[in-house]
Amino acid sequence: MTTNFSDVIRTAAAEFEADVSHLSNHGPRLWVSAARALGLLTRLREDPEISMRRLVDLTAIDREGDPRRFEVIYRLHSPSLNQALRVHVDVDESELVVDSAFELWPSANWLEREVFDLFGIEFRAHPDLRRILLDPDFEGAPLRKDYPRQPDLALPKVGES
Repeated sequence: MTTNFSDVIRTAAAEFEADVSHLSNHGPRLWVSAARALGLLTRLREDPEISMRRLVDLTAIDREGDPRRFEVIYRLHSPSLNQALRVHVDVDESELVVDSAFELWPSANWLEREVFDLFGIEFRAHPDLRRILLDPDFEGAPLRKDYPRQPDLALPKVGES
C-alpha cells in the first residue's frame, strides 16, 4: 500500500501540534512553536516516509505590529521523494531564541548566522553564533522593521552632477 505524502505530513504535524496548509506549487506549509520546532524538523528529516534531507533555505520575517511578529522559515526538500515543504516557526518577541538546526543540516550554520546578524534571533546550541555580514561591534538588527533608518538622501538625477 502506498502512503500519501500529505497524510504522512499531517500525522507528523499533529505529533508536534503544528498547523498545516498547502501551497499550489510549493508543497505543504507547517506552522509550529519554537519549543516544538527542533522535534518536528528532526522528524521531517529522519522519517523515511518524509526524508527532508536537504535544507534549501532558512530565513526570517518581521511583521512589526502583528501579534506573531517574528518567524523563522525553513525550506526543505526530499531528493528521494522529490517533495518540498516549508516550516514556519513562531518566535516569541520577548525571547527571540530558536533551537539550532545545525546538527540536522550543517548548511544551517551560515544561514542561522545570517538571521542572527540581521534580525537578532538567536539559535540555541549553534556552534559558532556570531555576526557574518556586519562588523562584530555593530549594534542592532538592520532587517527589523523598528531599526532606525537613515533619512532619504537626495541623489542627483541621471545627467546631473
